[in-house]
Amino acid sequence: MNWKSDSLEKLFNPRSIAVVGASDKPDKLGALTLMALRSYKGDVYPVNPRLKNIGETECYPSISEIDEQVDLAMIALGPQYILPTLSECAEVGVKGAIIFSAGFKELGGIGEEHQRRVKEMADAGHIAVIGPNCLGAGNNNINLNATFFPHPTPMEGGSVALVSQSGGVTGLMIYRAADSDLGVSKFASVGNRVNIDFHDMLRYLRADSETEVICLFVEGTEYAREMTEELQKTTPKKPVIVFKVGKTPASREAALSHTGSLAGNSELYSAAIKQSGAIEVTGVGEMIDTAHILTMCRHRPSGRRVAIVTHTLGIALIAAQTLELNGIELPLPTEEVATKIQSMLNMPVEIPIKNPVDLLAQGWADPRIFAGAFKLILNEDQFDAVMIVFSPNYQEGIGGGVPIDEIIEASNKVSKPVISVLASPDTRKPPGHEVLEASGIPFFSSPQRAAQALANMLKLSR
Repeated sequence: MNWKSDSLEKLFNPRSIAVVGASDKPDKLGALTLMALRSYKGDVYPVNPRLKNIGETECYPSISEIDEQVDLAMIALGPQYILPTLSECAEVGVKGAIIFSAGFKELGGIGEEHQRRVKEMADAGHIAVIGPNCLGAGNNNINLNATFFPHPTPMEGGSVALVSQSGGVTGLMIYRAADSDLGVSKFASVGNRVNIDFHDMLRYLRADSETEVICLFVEGTEYAREMTEELQKTTPKKPVIVFKVGKTPASREAALSHTGSLAGNSELYSAAIKQSGAIEVTGVGEMIDTAHILTMCRHRPSGRRVAIVTHTLGIALIAAQTLELNGIELPLPTEEVATKIQSMLNMPVEIPIKNPVDLLAQGWADPRIFAGAFKLILNEDQFDAVMIVFSPNYQEGIGGGVPIDEIIEASNKVSKPVISVLASPDTRKPPGHEVLEASGIPFFSSPQRAAQALANMLKLSR
């Protein structure tokens, strides 16, 4: 582990934090930073030479006045104070720092020179810096929210890491993760990337035992080659999902003024992402959906062949089209299985059994038919994954019951991912969805979202 990874370990798992520029005024950055740390269990030391106390907490005139070793300095000061503060951090052995303020490389000229001097000082002191011009970072597994933004929604600990240049997009990623009940291990808004860039975060997270999936939002980087090399080393061990912007003229120009990022050639980025074995997505929602499937499914598919079992063909066709547009195959069931399913349906005329496997109204009204057909399809060798598409009924005793127990029992006997699409409003998830997810079967209300996320996972199959 190089010094950057060692220092990042201190930053993400600090035993003590100094908030430099702490304030007793609620609207100030230093006050919001303290508020964001309320759930953190380690020691927090406010630093402000003008204050004796903030509430009942002693305030220190400088970091050097703190008797205990400080692991992380959160610097809520203007750009003119950053160099002397970092110098003091280096003197007392602080190894992690977060710089919130803007006024550096994104301004060009004198801002670039200022950031260069900050980098030199941080590197000399072996201080891993998140920022400047950023939201901050966090470790949900220890209730660390090292930002100036108290989360408006509870954050679950978990195994997905979120890394973004943009503080605003970091917030979007966190919100979508919360909406999807996706547990997050670490998150970082790297901003101007003074000495911690994407390749540094990939190296650190690859070795992080709490992280299983890594999500990156990339505007641009001057270290594209290093990022690609670290992607190639990481993807054989952990999936990496990348959302790259800066592909259009306006977004390329905005990236430079936003975080001082050179967006680069989008086609080269996409080729590098694909060749490295990472997954490129087109939005934050798709990123979180894909991470949701990757962390929940207990088995990785061995190929790219999917079966869809449904009673509502229209919804299933949306999933089928999305899968096929992504290069996923939907082969037909064997003749033997098709004949058995026709016999279950017991229709007066012969109903062709294709893929999607449409069980008609009988599959909705009689859970035994749906469960029986699902088991037959699941055990077909030509399918690497199975998706069920169902419209659950919220009224007790009037059909429309998803045979959850039978689906879980059958799924536990095979080494294939199973995905559930239960057509339902986002504001009222259907009964039983939590039981499916507890058994490793991801739930989606949207067939398109489910199919896109499944296709992304299937693209990882060799």
